[in-house]
Amino acid sequence: MSAGDADDADSDFLAVIDLRAGSSDIGTAISTLPTGMKASMPHHMEYVMPPVGELLFMNAHHHEMSMLVDVSNPRVLRLAKTFMPPAPLRYPHDYTRTPKGTRLVGFLRSEGQSIDPAETVTPGNHGGIAEYSADAELLRTAVAGDASGKPVRPYAFALLPELDRLVVTSAPMMENASADVLQVYRYSDFTLLKTIDLPAGRLTDGQEVAGSQRAGFGPRVLQDGSVFLNSYGCTFYRLSEIGSDQPRLDTYFALDTPPPTRLGSIRGACGIPVVFGHYWINPAGKLHSVVVLDIANPASPREVFRLKTPDTFNPHWLARDPQSNRLVLGAELGGEEGFFILRFDDQTGQLTFDPALSGEGQAGYVSLKKPTWPHGSSGAAWGHAALFLRESR
Repeated sequence: MSAGDADDADSDFLAVIDLRAGSSDIGTAISTLPTGMKASMPHHMEYVMPPVGELLFMNAHHHEMSMLVDVSNPRVLRLAKTFMPPAPLRYPHDYTRTPKGTRLVGFLRSEGQSIDPAETVTPGNHGGIAEYSADAELLRTAVAGDASGKPVRPYAFALLPELDRLVVTSAPMMENASADVLQVYRYSDFTLLKTIDLPAGRLTDGQEVAGSQRAGFGPRVLQDGSVFLNSYGCTFYRLSEIGSDQPRLDTYFALDTPPPTRLGSIRGACGIPVVFGHYWINPAGKLHSVVVLDIANPASPREVFRLKTPDTFNPHWLARDPQSNRLVLGAELGGEEGFFILRFDDQTGQLTFDPALSGEGQAGYVSLKKPTWPHGSSGAAWGHAALFLRESR
């Protein structure tokens, strides 16, 4: 996991938490690596741990720094390389590994002013995408442009190499203006082929949920070659016929979420999803829940389970352990002082908190409210993203 120092007085750091069954150190950090940066806002890393021998990409958002980390020895992490955005792109956010080992990187902004006068951050221009080698050599870039008078802010990727297509969502982070669209690129040359508006979703009774189309978020390629995704506003979509001139977007239901409490905020806060068998598992921050959909028939998804978290914890990040039925759940804008470890039953679609952990008396909880760490007495920390390391056999 990447961790921020809670009071910004000390360096942010990377940490390895022991989750081995029966370990006397379970739930505690067995190694840390200070990054040398303070108040860097450790944010996203790859959603899946890369193969053994490859470096892990992650970012320090406020510093616009991308980092490559050697995790081959969990007790001795190593910061192998860092790189800054290629001009004119700014603010790297997501990293996705391609089958050939390169990385796709989304940049939320570029130099210049936003086309939308409501944008308050500078620079606030539209973002772009890039591809890097496994050792972070820049291969190519493309700008995302604008749509419907708003900047496109590339967020996450779904790559279909057999179709030579790349699907990219658009969502803001610190920005307050962003186009609610999907973009389809020809992967081989990064040519933008199609920009598709996301419509608002509806409740099961047919009532439209205003603003539920905001911020297309986590696209995932399904076994049938379609791309399923959620919006941050908690509507679910499916893109099919992606190799055609007219990809088809189907809009499914929206979750019933509280309306925004302040101007410019987005309802719902549905975060990073995981596909587990024929289930779609989605954190829903403002519902303080993790929602499970059955997508065995992706044209007819249905909710089958919902796990409630404490009201102080806003679920956002989710990643799967490739060696078990565990998932790690991180928070956003509330609850980032710890993570939950979950267990998933792929026969019933039910989630539970892992009883092997009990930080602060909560089942499945790993607390970051520690006075000391392996690197020293830097005090409490917070975290946003984490992955499971492969346990050596």
